[in-house]
Amino acid sequence: MLSFFKSKFFIKDLMPENFIDIHNHLLAGIDDGAKTREETISLISGMKELNIAGAIPTPHTFEGLWNNTNSTIKKAYDTAIETDPNRTFLKGYASEYLLDATLIARINKERLLCIKDTYVLVELPYFNNPIDLYEMLFELKMKNYKIIVAHPERYRYFHKDTKKFNKLKESGVYFQLNLLSLTGYYGKEIQKIAEQLLENDLYDFTGTDIHNQRHIEELKTKPIPFPNKNKIGDLLENNTVFNAF
Repeated sequence: MLSFFKSKFFIKDLMPENFIDIHNHLLAGIDDGAKTREETISLISGMKELNIAGAIPTPHTFEGLWNNTNSTIKKAYDTAIETDPNRTFLKGYASEYLLDATLIARINKERLLCIKDTYVLVELPYFNNPIDLYEMLFELKMKNYKIIVAHPERYRYFHKDTKKFNKLKESGVYFQLNLLSLTGYYGKEIQKIAEQLLENDLYDFTGTDIHNQRHIEELKTKPIPFPNKNKIGDLLENNTVFNAF
């Protein structure tokens, strides 16, 4: 029993120097994340306590629900910058785009907001596997985007046949792990899948997907039971590629 408890650790203790969070909802009032500038300040403070060095906010762009544009996100970012006294924590801005037909229409009209260079963060629908998934990914790649799929462990329609994760990865996309998945925040099933993908080295990057103070507290107080902390540590190191400083 003693060895079981020794296998648990807190994610903040593994954070490398200059870790950049590439998936979060810090910008106030434009999606289901922070609601006010004050909440943005509080979330940034909490992230610093988790040993996170900086963040690239990625508010949702989801037509019909979160109708963000490049200009609305820039405006929210400019406001958020004023909440960062030293202007060192926020490292730019991007978006978490829902992969659907409206996104494909968008890329034919304008450039998407990228995390860095041509890395673009996309999420898949939660409840139904798009029948044209690979066609849409192809369209994005034809525009020279490097596609990061947000939290693949949360798409339950892949759970019954985990070979679908391998097929998706083999299509040339990157996988981003939600750190909250490792704490069991989204449930044991998603935690199990996240651990499996991590064990099989299918992840490329990590993100917190922090929306609110509850997420901060979860990452602060819930240990990670995954026994191989070296795998998590090495994965966290990959995010340093997004640190331009």
